[in-house]
Amino acid sequence: MKTITLQGKEYAQVSERLKEFRKDSPRGKIETTPTIQPDGQILFKAFVLKDKSDENSAEATGHALGQNKGAKAFEKLETIAVGRALAMIGYASDGEIASGEEMEEYLRFQEDKKKEKIDEAKFALEGTKNIKELKANWANLSGDLRKNKELEELKNNLKEKYENS
Repeated sequence: MKTITLQGKEYAQVSERLKEFRKDSPRGKIETTPTIQPDGQILFKAFVLKDKSDENSAEATGHALGQNKGAKAFEKLETIAVGRALAMIGYASDGEIASGEEMEEYLRFQEDKKKEKIDEAKFALEGTKNIKELKANWANLSGDLRKNKELEELKNNLKEKYENS
């Protein structure tokens, strides 16, 4: 099965899992059902049956819940539910259940979180009034933030400014 690498792990996209399922299970079945929740979110349920002609056939269910906002949101939720159901029945390269969209969203979330921490650190450094406060604020930053080039440059500029004042 064709995979992509996300955060150092091999991941089979839903489209690839679906191709593999259709190849392995010509008598298989996939059904999806959307339900609009009272708060406006959509709950998708996906049901996967390996072989319609075998009453003992493997089957699995996957769900996805989310807002119906933005382009293709409805379809993405359906794909996530199908991907989860396929993973539950064994169609995942490394046993991971998350969909590609969920992995991308997680990576975006991590990146946004990192930017937010950098912005907070900049604000704290820019708010210092002297070298003593600058040293204290710098010491309170995590190791990752102290390795950030932008923050290091800001610290050095402020340090130079305070030393020359």
